[in-house]
Amino acid sequence: MSVEIVRPGMFTTIQDRGRWGFQRWGVPVSGPMDAWSARLANRLVGNPDGTTLLEVTLRGPEFSLLRDGWIGVTGARFDVEIGGRQWRSPFVARALRDELVRFGNRQDGTRAYISFDGGLAITPTLGSASTHVRAGLGGVGGRALRAGDRISLGPFGVRRLEERQIDSGLPAVPKPGTGDTATLDVLAGGSDDWTTAAVSALCETTFVVSADSDRMGYRLTGGQAAWPEGRSALLSHPVALGAVQLPAGGDPILLMADRQTTGGYAQIAALTRASRSLAGQLGPGDRIAFRSTSWSDAREAHHRSEAALDALAPEVLT
Repeated sequence: MSVEIVRPGMFTTIQDRGRWGFQRWGVPVSGPMDAWSARLANRLVGNPDGTTLLEVTLRGPEFSLLRDGWIGVTGARFDVEIGGRQWRSPFVARALRDELVRFGNRQDGTRAYISFDGGLAITPTLGSASTHVRAGLGGVGGRALRAGDRISLGPFGVRRLEERQIDSGLPAVPKPGTGDTATLDVLAGGSDDWTTAAVSALCETTFVVSADSDRMGYRLTGGQAAWPEGRSALLSHPVALGAVQLPAGGDPILLMADRQTTGGYAQIAALTRASRSLAGQLGPGDRIAFRSTSWSDAREAHHRSEAALDALAPEVLT
């Protein structure tokens, strides 16, 4: 039993929790750009949080299931048609064998997540099915999906499910083309005078996500920040999800899911855990502002984010 891809969308890949534990050998982590939404998608169909699913970017796919099953769609809000029935994500719904699931207009956000009861049966590469296109790892041949691909489904889910559409309790994301600005909370990358000045400049400037951005990182342009002099290049050191790098040219880079494992640019700040999912919903042309926060406020924001997720759908334990 499998999922048959009729139309792949713009950039649809297979992701799971990510390829953790191999960074020391230069292997990127990958995984979902918006882990909060990916976890919600899996919970809606009765899967554990890290179950393999699809990540959709900007334009959604068309596909059919070669067995009856359940699908969950979260993240970016799309109009979705299932066998002639209309839905708007996020939702969980029944899909009968051979019914066409067709993604239509996108209302907001950049990336959607499609889960299937039982997950996708992909042979792991270094412990993960996550696709890293630059390295050719994971997924289907290490690439984005194509028309005609058939992806095996896991075993039927055993949990009792009900169709439902979710209309509240969701994080806000910028609407495309409106000029909305996403505000991301950051923690300073150090306490010395140079880093303090760099973080101040970062938080006083509004940036735009460049078209030269991808799952590895966002290049942020358009800002006229008053950066402090010096220290743009350092000896290579480990980098983390959500790190804000400052190259010599002055346009920051926000590192995302497919980030490299080390880098030589100064890391002036890092996103809080609660802000990572909003960052994962941004795309070219979106505006970003940064706001400095404290460790205690960051912890509280994370607890609120986790509580909101639990209220929508409790974690599924194996």
